[in-house]
Amino acid sequence: MADTKHSQIPVEGDGVSYRGIFWFVVILTLVTVTCQVLIWVLLRAMQHQTPDVATQAAPLADTVTDRKGHEGRVYPDMVAIGNTHTPAPKLLVLEPQNLDTFRAHENEMLTTYGIADKDTGAYRIPIDKAKDLVIARGLPVRGKQ
Repeated sequence: MADTKHSQIPVEGDGVSYRGIFWFVVILTLVTVTCQVLIWVLLRAMQHQTPDVATQAAPLADTVTDRKGHEGRVYPDMVAIGNTHTPAPKLLVLEPQNLDTFRAHENEMLTTYGIADKDTGAYRIPIDKAKDLVIARGLPVRGKQ
């Protein structure tokens, strides 16, 4: 008699666990939504806090009324902010005005007579006059050794 029992051949799957993927997506969505809600609640709570720390000035800083100049500018005629006798870096303000002041000082040094160093007795003369003197007298030359 013929064998009527047929053996079942196992069917191979594609090796992907769809149940695992489903639960991963569910857990990831829940964690993301929970984090978003937590951040939203924290930001709402921070909006209602008083800004005590933000409004406090540095203990050694000048008051705002002491720093105001004409037209509401802060230090309109100063080159640097802060105590000039400290080793801290000086903050430059009004750079175009500072550059104009620097150029005016340099122009004055190059075009006027004055004392360069009082201790050594060195004087300065205008650059045009110095050029004329060098042309007239010639450059100094070392003597033969």
